[in-house]
Amino acid sequence: MKAKIALLFLVAVVASVAAIIAAKHSPVIQALGGNWDFVKSVQQETGTYYRLKVKLTYKSEPQDFDIVVTCGGRQINYADGSRTSELGVTPSVFGRRMSDGKALVLLPPQACRGETTENGGVARDLLPAVIVFDDAETLAFGTVYMSDDAYDSPLSVLKFGGATIERADRKGFDQFRREQANLITRSSYWTRTGAAALKSRGIPAARIPMGVVCFSYARYRLSGQGKDRAHELWPIERPRFWLPAAQRDSEAIHPFTYGRPVLTDHDGTTPYPANQVMQPEFVPTLGMPRRGLDRPEKHTRFIAPSYYPDIGGWIALPWPSDAATRAETLLRSGPHVGASIDFRDGATRGFGYCRPMVSEFPTGVQYSDPNAHPSIPYIRLPQANFIDGIEVSGHSNWGMMGPPMIIERDEFVFRAFTFGLATLWGDV
Repeated sequence: MKAKIALLFLVAVVASVAAIIAAKHSPVIQALGGNWDFVKSVQQETGTYYRLKVKLTYKSEPQDFDIVVTCGGRQINYADGSRTSELGVTPSVFGRRMSDGKALVLLPPQACRGETTENGGVARDLLPAVIVFDDAETLAFGTVYMSDDAYDSPLSVLKFGGATIERADRKGFDQFRREQANLITRSSYWTRTGAAALKSRGIPAARIPMGVVCFSYARYRLSGQGKDRAHELWPIERPRFWLPAAQRDSEAIHPFTYGRPVLTDHDGTTPYPANQVMQPEFVPTLGMPRRGLDRPEKHTRFIAPSYYPDIGGWIALPWPSDAATRAETLLRSGPHVGASIDFRDGATRGFGYCRPMVSEFPTGVQYSDPNAHPSIPYIRLPQANFIDGIEVSGHSNWGMMGPPMIIERDEFVFRAFTFGLATLWGDV
């Protein structure tokens, strides 16, 4: 069980590591498969710096960020002559405390190869991921602004005024570190990696880990063959939300199958190619997708779908005041919830939730017997999924995660979209 938890964390972290180049053989895949004999050599890469400037307003108060980021990583050379570059940045996330006790946190996009706004290497409509955490002390639960929809929402407490990236150097980085303290501690940031990883870094475990993985579902409008197939498979009871019974059924409905054009759930939406849908692993590199804004021709134009936040095993808002105590109760008696989408009939469009998973508690504990971990009986409980408190019809058992796809009537599909704030070779 401990290995499974570590593996799930690694997968989430890997989603945050971009810039995998010439990826005939990803070292992550080699590592997961235990085939490190294929690696010929590893060389470290360090010493690139860049400055990220972001203009924000939080509850009518200007909160401009000017942070300097350094890049580190490694190049892995393989026996067949191929190679892979993996990069991490420090600070991987940067935050400050607000006057109301909340925290404002940025996820810097990667610009480790000299990309700047001025030279066209960075899109002029760059939109970094920004998270408002409910409690600056724990940083457990946060709301991430995932697209322009979030900033335009009546629920928004932020206004976005633009972001740029320019070159920097070691002197600028050292000055930034002296003058601006990062709210995020290494203990909070690394706790969810597990007791062994904390020990190797000499870091004590935080009782409540930071929510360094952000969960949402993107909602698309069904059309054509996918819509026809959804209508055929819609259970006779006609539930509002339901799961396909078999993998082949999911593939038949999936809006991206066989290169079908994709529709967002916005009114009056027009079809666009599936390859213009941003994948989660691109978020740390490119920032969030934009809505209807021009990009330089050299940049892929990603259309922003409608994102909706997933509360997951915590079931419903408000977030618990003591996450550890609440997790202990859920682990003991359930319910075991995979996805719990806070949809509000579309009112939460544009947001996601960054949070720890219930199964990550208790933190900092090593078990000589992996079967003694309290998440074992929790995962064995039947899994339920919800949207606005309405139970999704159909069986799913995705361990600690929600199903990859949920169908709404025969009209829409919710597709899981999860990304991490941590990077393998970065830090805070």
